Amino acid sequence: MVVSFYAVLGAAAAAFVVGGLWYSPALFGKAYLTLRGLDPTAADAMSMTEVAGELARCVLLAWVMAQLLARGGESGVLTALTFGGWMWVAIYTALAGSVLHEGVPWRLYAIHAGDGLAKMLVMATILGW
Repeated sequence: MVVSFYAVLGAAAAAFVVGGLWYSPALFGKAYLTLRGLDPTAADAMSMTEVAGELARCVLLAWVMAQLLARGGESGVLTALTFGGWMWVAIYTALAGSVLHEGVPWRLYAIHAGDGLAKMLVMATILGW
């Protein structure tokens, strides 16, 4: 199976938008800032460095997902969603160590894990389609 560069860019863009919505005041932005000990009313916008870094991170994750899906030999949205779900389980199980060993609050971890799941499933849908 050939990896579509346009699908990778589309998946990355969609993941970037999902993240922006996830951490917006309308969803989990206020809770996220509060759990980090920051004032939600005085929050600054992301710097251009953070925006560029997040875009690069989304592109890299979409590229890796696409490469692994292509090597799996099967295609389709359901296969991609299943794969995305398993990727999420692996990644966020590993990151649970930050809660166990570093004292990261479970609620903060849950916000990040939810964002990760939403991104994985959106990217998987686009890549599988």
